[in-house]
Amino acid sequence: PFGVSGATPGGAGMTSRMGWRRLAKDRRGVALMLVLWVVVVVGVVAAGVARASRSQMSLVATARSRSVARYAAESGVLVATSTLRESLRAATTPAEQVRAFRQFEEELASVGPRALGQGRYQVVAVDLSARVDLNNSSEEVISGLFQHVLGEREAARLVAALQDWTDEDDQALPEGAEREAYVRAGSPFRPTNRPMQRLDELTRVLGFTDSIADILAPYITVRGDGRLNVNSAPLPVLATAPELGQNGAEMLIASRDRGDLMASKVVVSSRLAEGGLQVGAQLSTLTTTPGHILIVSRGWEEGRPLTHEIQAVFQVHSLGLENGPGLTVRHWTERDL
Repeated sequence: PFGVSGATPGGAGMTSRMGWRRLAKDRRGVALMLVLWVVVVVGVVAAGVARASRSQMSLVATARSRSVARYAAESGVLVATSTLRESLRAATTPAEQVRAFRQFEEELASVGPRALGQGRYQVVAVDLSARVDLNNSSEEVISGLFQHVLGEREAARLVAALQDWTDEDDQALPEGAEREAYVRAGSPFRPTNRPMQRLDELTRVLGFTDSIADILAPYITVRGDGRLNVNSAPLPVLATAPELGQNGAEMLIASRDRGDLMASKVVVSSRLAEGGLQVGAQLSTLTTTPGHILIVSRGWEEGRPLTHEIQAVFQVHSLGLENGPGLTVRHWTERDL
């Protein structure tokens, strides 16, 4: 009565239900896989958003740190120039003005970093009249410095190469170097035929290695006026003055070391005469006060690595003004360190 197949009653229904169960399981598996993929995609998107957010926050923090550092560095320059003006305004005699310059440099050098809100700054001053200016000094002065520091034989070659680098012609001096010499040497640089713009340009001149530039660096500048300050120039620099030579420079430095700062060229002549050295009345290469001062100010935000540096060269003039000396900006550069 049950048929030839031998199937039990309800067997077809059970088979159908089992098929539906398997289908449901398959669908649940597919749904689970889709959910897992969605979770993975959402995770990747979330991670990307988080990275973008962190990157954006880092950019914002860097921009903020740069702004704080720059503001702090500018404040350092302002503090330095204000301090100098106030010091010189209170100096009523040439001798007091000479001391004021000395005290100004010493004060800046002795004070550590100063706070300015969340920023910090530190500033130093350099008397550029204590250095030989490679653009405005005579060949005699430059050669004298190079001989004193590097030796006579090497000095002649380097002075000639430097002159060929800055003069307007393309005719090489006997020991100099113009374009053809740079090509033969495989140098990527060529003579600029103009005054030097930066001190680190010196290493581009044929023959000037990094070590030679490092030796000369404390004694040279490209932002001075060609005069040498008898109250601050070191012996290798002061000895280059044609009016002094080695003996005269040693006399003045000995007088300076005794605390006897020279307030005028008349006093300079007197000190030299006391040592048995008679000089002309002009002393045109010499000065007793700085003509140009370099202010170097560095600013940063507390706890941040970025530092902003400003190098500003000021020309000092009109010391007798009632409102203090005139300070004219002659050069200004900025960079992040």
